[in-house]
Amino acid sequence: MSTAEDVGSLLRAAREDAGLSLTRMAQLTHYSKPYLGLVERGRRPATVDIVVAYERELGPIGDDMLKRRDITHPRVMKLDRPTLTELARSIDSGDPGSLANTPSSRNVDFFLAAKLNQSGADHLREWSRTGSTVTLRTNAIAVLSKMAHPEDTGLIIDVLEGDEKVRHLSLASEVSKLVQHEWEVCLTVAKDPTKAPEPRKLAKALGKEVVLEKDAESRWCGAHLLTGLVPVLGR
Repeated sequence: MSTAEDVGSLLRAAREDAGLSLTRMAQLTHYSKPYLGLVERGRRPATVDIVVAYERELGPIGDDMLKRRDITHPRVMKLDRPTLTELARSIDSGDPGSLANTPSSRNVDFFLAAKLNQSGADHLREWSRTGSTVTLRTNAIAVLSKMAHPEDTGLIIDVLEGDEKVRHLSLASEVSKLVQHEWEVCLTVAKDPTKAPEPRKLAKALGKEVVLEKDAESRWCGAHLLTGLVPVLGR
């Protein structure tokens, strides 16, 4: 991404892949449609704030879109854009596909959240409670959380508080994405935060999660883990 035109074309491609119009992107990012049009055509520079605004809605953008901030689960979902687009269509039609047995990454969650239609969101809501596997239930609330519909906050919290297996996986994923420990270590910390190898580093990262505006799962997990870390932070 060396020139304004290169960056602009990447932003445009990511937006179009997610099925969002320029008008909708302007509404989501609070930049004007004409200004974003100039940025996407390389007529205006894509500032850091613009890129961050796009990534907030679409997930990471660029050649490493599906490599950054992955959780450390050994079977984490790693799919290219065309395959993810097919997965989104499958979810919209009522088939969870690989969501049923493969842990999704934060980047995949953001992509699907931007791509799914209303029927897909409804299927996620159903699967979050009644999904046949813990992986499906956990993936469902992760994607729902990135969709950031205020009406889903209660559902997400209910699942995290009521489904012990989902809670454990969600907490482990939160630890994993923030500090990149081995997955087994993350599972241990999810069960007992006082076992965190670097509790202060984890607490500092969690402090940012608990104030995220559009991610109910991360807010809840962040608060839960921070509470569990309190006994070891003063040592």
